[in-house]
Amino acid sequence: MAGFGIFITLLPLLYVLLRTSQIGYAHLADIIFSARTLELVANSLALTIAVSITSMILGTAQAWLCNRTDLPNKRLFQVGAVLPLAFPSYVLAFSWLAFNPSINGFFGAWLVLSISTAPFVFLAVTAALSRHNSSSEEVARTLGKTQLEVARGITWPAIRPAVLGASLLVSLYTLSDFGAVSLMRYDAFTRAIYNAYRASFDRNTAAALALVLILITLVLVGIQRRISQTEVTKSSEQYRHMVTRLGMWRKPAQLLLVVWFSIGVVIPISSISYWIFVGQSSANSGQVLRALLNTLSYGLVGGIVVSLIGLAIAIIVVRYVSRYIVQVEQSVYLTHALPGVVIALAFVFLVNQSVPALYQTSFLVIIAYIALFLPNALAVLKVPISQVPTGVEEVSRTLGSSPMQTIWRVIVPAARPGILSAGAFVALTVIKELPATLILRPTGIETLATRLWSATSVGSFGAGAPYALLLIIVAGIPALLVNREIKSPRNQSSLEPASNETLNQVKPHIGQTLSRAQAGGTSD
Repeated sequence: MAGFGIFITLLPLLYVLLRTSQIGYAHLADIIFSARTLELVANSLALTIAVSITSMILGTAQAWLCNRTDLPNKRLFQVGAVLPLAFPSYVLAFSWLAFNPSINGFFGAWLVLSISTAPFVFLAVTAALSRHNSSSEEVARTLGKTQLEVARGITWPAIRPAVLGASLLVSLYTLSDFGAVSLMRYDAFTRAIYNAYRASFDRNTAAALALVLILITLVLVGIQRRISQTEVTKSSEQYRHMVTRLGMWRKPAQLLLVVWFSIGVVIPISSISYWIFVGQSSANSGQVLRALLNTLSYGLVGGIVVSLIGLAIAIIVVRYVSRYIVQVEQSVYLTHALPGVVIALAFVFLVNQSVPALYQTSFLVIIAYIALFLPNALAVLKVPISQVPTGVEEVSRTLGSSPMQTIWRVIVPAARPGILSAGAFVALTVIKELPATLILRPTGIETLATRLWSATSVGSFGAGAPYALLLIIVAGIPALLVNREIKSPRNQSSLEPASNETLNQVKPHIGQTLSRAQAGGTSD
């Protein structure tokens, strides 16, 4: 199972390399260094830089105001900062176009992607501030340092890795986004690749543009990896958080947060509600229900399949550490640099060349989900697997259990909450996915995302509004739980209590193994 997952994740990258090698170096160079490609590079980088800077400033400001100041109603503002996570970027694009169709191009894409990605920075900085002991800040203030000097000399160095790391994630998200830039009609790489395939069926140009995009994203992945190696300094003592009094800046700070909440949540919800209740939505209820069922089905199957494969790889990566295993893990993460539209086009080509019967089948859609979301599942699953004490596995093996029996009777029950969280996370990501589903889905099968895309493409806001609202509802509850989970005390506890809790969870399974051993052996 692990080998199958690794093979699937590497196929899109192999496709891009294979396709570009068939073009010919001269033709490939003409495409890469053409005025059109250079324009796409400039457009994509300009949008990425603008969104990253905006998200970094707004997310950091929201986190600091909600966690380290005497701002009133901080809990409400925390929820408001996280709520945009419930909106896929193309839903935000739809809502703003429905509110004012003149908001498009660079400004529209920048606005929508800034709203979508600011919560990433907010959550990362909130976690860093929660782990940072502010006693040194209090000492500096008693020694006469101003608040600005303390922030620059003590607070910023403590949260800088979190800010920069989240900003690079924002950059990767912006480069790989397809829905927002397409609906806003902004010429970025993902839109150009999709148009090259759909409009002119020019796979050579699409592959060449994909290669350039991969090179850019791989550079960002390398930068992210270097920054992520620097961790926020932690204290083993009880965390102390200094509260800054805003004074005359309290009202402006409240106004800033209220304005951004209105831009990111109130206006989109109001726009969608208008087209449903006032704008006389023209959506067919039967089509809406079928799209909802298809979406939930893809999410459920995709979450289960990707999580099972991710679990197999996570166990190998955590329990059998070696240079070879590290290389295997890194190969899985390579696909994280590929946008969904590139992965979809890769499977279109590979399937048509080898197994044409799989083209436009749900099986191929699930295969694409494996390539897209296996890195996400692996990153989540490594944590609960690593927290299972190796001692309980050794006890299980000495009592006669095979390695596979130990995995299913000891590791999986102990890590069950993390495994379920990973499955839910992948399922929700699948539900919001657009480009791969749009390209690979069987004829006649529509999801909420593809229905919304079709309606928005022709300017039918009334028909698309119910799909947008359902997407928000389906993804909204988990987004509200994210902020509570990141502030949960158990996420800041030491490893020892977690290990004790895990040991208590697996004791019944060890007892079952012991009973089987005393009875004369174990069963499969």
